[in-house]
Amino acid sequence: MIKRLISMLAFLISFNGALYPQTGSAGFAILKIGFTAKELSLGGSADVVSSDPVSVLTNPASLAFVPGEMQSSNLSLTHQKYIAGSTIDFLGSRFRIKGIGLGTSILISNVPDIQVRTEPGPAQASFSARDLLLGLGVGGSFNNLDLGISATYLYERIFVYESQGLAINAGLRYHLIKNAVVGLSIGNIGSASRMINQSITLPTFVRIGGSYLHKFSKDFSGTGYIGIQSFKSGGFHTSIGGEVAYMGMIYLRAGYNTGKDLTGISFGTGFSYKFVRFDYSYIPMKLDFGNSQTFSLNFAI
Repeated sequence: MIKRLISMLAFLISFNGALYPQTGSAGFAILKIGFTAKELSLGGSADVVSSDPVSVLTNPASLAFVPGEMQSSNLSLTHQKYIAGSTIDFLGSRFRIKGIGLGTSILISNVPDIQVRTEPGPAQASFSARDLLLGLGVGGSFNNLDLGISATYLYERIFVYESQGLAINAGLRYHLIKNAVVGLSIGNIGSASRMINQSITLPTFVRIGGSYLHKFSKDFSGTGYIGIQSFKSGGFHTSIGGEVAYMGMIYLRAGYNTGKDLTGISFGTGFSYKFVRFDYSYIPMKLDFGNSQTFSLNFAI
């Protein structure tokens, strides 16, 4: 029985299909899922250019504080309800010290009660899977160019088996004209220890994207996003997103991405008052996996 259980666990680790079916990569599949409500509601199209604390994990160049722009330090908290009862919690910060932007991130995911069946009938056992990510990044602005780099400690536990690793992200943003930004980032470059008898391959990525903000009137503005990302472990995704804002207080968002097995269209909203912004995203999942909902709070410090 124990040998059969270990064999089944090795199979799950190899394909990771029971945990995050859209990824198809071995190990740390959490790195291929969006982390905050704003990011998810835009279909991932804003990953390269967004200045939220999640930049530590997407594009550390976005940690930079651009001269001449009113930017505050941020503290961000997110809770995501994913498929099969799994949850993802994120805590991130972005702040400035002597003109240099710094960012931190802590992410914890939990997939409970994964059932194991080696033959038809009731489950012979159940186990959980957990991930922990600890990230630190730095970004600086040089005229119209922002540069950044970050490092993330990775820990994954499935049943009683563990893997640890280190991933490096690096990126740039370039301010083309007023309100127009393009970006490039590469990430998850590193390695992780083996789990059971399986080698772990990190989902190394390359992302490019851009955004443009347009003022319709004194009170209304809109921002369009486009992003393209490719993973070494497989998968090529394009995404588009849009956000309409009223007086910088009420936001309506929508996005669409291609190339993913479980997600496509996404929706979201946001409410900002003084130093607090609340964001919400809703993603209807394909293949009868229900939906994913994410809630974020962002504090200007």
